[in-house]
Amino acid sequence: MFQSQVSKILLAILLITLSACSNLLAQSSSVDQVANDFYQDGKSLVTSPFHWQKKDRIVALSFLAATSIAFATDEKSQKIFQRNRTDFSNRSADFFRPLGDKLPFWVLGGMYATGLAIKDHKAKETAYLGLRSILIAGSITTALKYGFGRARPFGDKGAYYFKAFDFSPSGYSLSLPSGHATTAFAFASVIAHQYPQWWVKYPVYFLAAGVAWSRLNDNVHFLSDVVVGGGIGYFVGEKIVHRHQRLEHKP
Repeated sequence: MFQSQVSKILLAILLITLSACSNLLAQSSSVDQVANDFYQDGKSLVTSPFHWQKKDRIVALSFLAATSIAFATDEKSQKIFQRNRTDFSNRSADFFRPLGDKLPFWVLGGMYATGLAIKDHKAKETAYLGLRSILIAGSITTALKYGFGRARPFGDKGAYYFKAFDFSPSGYSLSLPSGHATTAFAFASVIAHQYPQWWVKYPVYFLAAGVAWSRLNDNVHFLSDVVVGGGIGYFVGEKIVHRHQRLEHKP
């Protein structure tokens, strides 16, 4: 799992960061600007709860309630998903799974390249925002994985076995949160907030939900794992895009 996270970061750097830098280096701030963007994103995420409005608090409480319900029913829901697992569900999972792995980086890389080719500033910005969101959300999720040390469903230790900072074997103890759900929803959140047309946002969220479902079907995550992972991805993507949009409209 750790190697998978590293490969994602390396691929992101290969497909987007280096490509973006070829354009950014023509600007005076280039590398400093990239570093500052990540710093400001992180700062904004940490301080955002202090600026929540009523709607934000309702969403946060709803998320906590959904997580609590999922956590309380993890063992039952695991049995339901495995009882209903079929060849068709496995093939469907194979279709959705890549969107939570390396595919978003390829899509964002293609979006950035297309933006360069046709001079579409929004496409380039969306690719850059997507990169930042996935890497930041992925870092949060990876830290939580090692902090919780939750056993995966296929480890047959039950839904409530935790051993913090258990590094061996890592594949069996990094269940919470789901990295695939984090990546998929961080990607979907950025795309949906940048292109809010219904024919864009509904399909990308459907695909992200499909990724979360695939992890349950594959018996590599519990329901609460994908709820938390998806929530992290969505929250990070939303906040980063909204910060960018505020700066764009600031006089």
